[in-house]
Amino acid sequence: MSVLIIHNPTAGYHQPAWREPVTRILSALGPVEFVAPDSAEGTTAAAREAEARGVPLIVAAGGDGTVHRVVNGLQSRTSHVGILPVGTGNDLASYLGVPASPEAAVRDMLGGGYRDIDVVRFNGRRVFTAGIFCAIAESAYLANRMKARWPWLGSLSYRLGALRVIATRGGDPVAGVFVANLPQLGGNLRLPSGSLIDDGLFEVATLGGGRIRLTRTLLALSLGRRLKDGELTWERLRQTTLEFPADVMAYGDGEDLGTGRVFQIMAEPAAVRVRVAGVTAKLFEDIGLRQPARSFVVAGLQPREVPEG
Repeated sequence: MSVLIIHNPTAGYHQPAWREPVTRILSALGPVEFVAPDSAEGTTAAAREAEARGVPLIVAAGGDGTVHRVVNGLQSRTSHVGILPVGTGNDLASYLGVPASPEAAVRDMLGGGYRDIDVVRFNGRRVFTAGIFCAIAESAYLANRMKARWPWLGSLSYRLGALRVIATRGGDPVAGVFVANLPQLGGNLRLPSGSLIDDGLFEVATLGGGRIRLTRTLLALSLGRRLKDGELTWERLRQTTLEFPADVMAYGDGEDLGTGRVFQIMAEPAAVRVRVAGVTAKLFEDIGLRQPARSFVVAGLQPREVPEG
């Protein structure tokens, strides 16, 4: 057995003092290889090549963006993914219970436990946490710029970005559209939609309103408080098309997904096998797959049936 650690050297703001102890611990599984690609595309290519070589365990050392790039390089579950959460945004690691300590995180990988997780494809690109559009995507863009300049801000950058959204876009009929695969988003926003990462479905949620209402909703999501009726609406689906009246910015896993008007979105059940402690993935249950695919024209985001074929 061999292990490949793919490290994002720009993730987080600490020097990788963890490299030596992590390599020593993982060497119990076999030879450990360490690479630090100099681009996002290089990270995806490194994961693709490792899978082609038959490397059993590929460790993504960074934040959600690093895991995103690794996952997009994989074609199957033959290579397991390990998560070393040394970035500033670690939503997936937090959800899966991966320890924050690098040494503890890799010790958990030694036990062989795993969990099969879904991904959601946005025009073919894999996302495992959430895809966001409209003004909320703009806030993610601002947050990423702030994190690049001041990494110590961490998740606070999302809140600062949200304040900008409220100030400039409050009052929009649709201030934000989410496609959620987890019950939490960047900036510690917790969705009440019951999102699960292994049910073969995703949730399309919409957020709108004036500045006061938008502030109240975002604060409630951040604190895990109950929302008032109509403040956040969602639909649980396995496949959909989002169609916007004009080009919008899109982000997923904290990464830029580009701009566009039409997005084809599809769940990919049990697509990635993640090494976690003491857990063997529950078998994917084919629930919800009889639900119809739906398409949304984002004005009031009213669903309409997609014609057969």
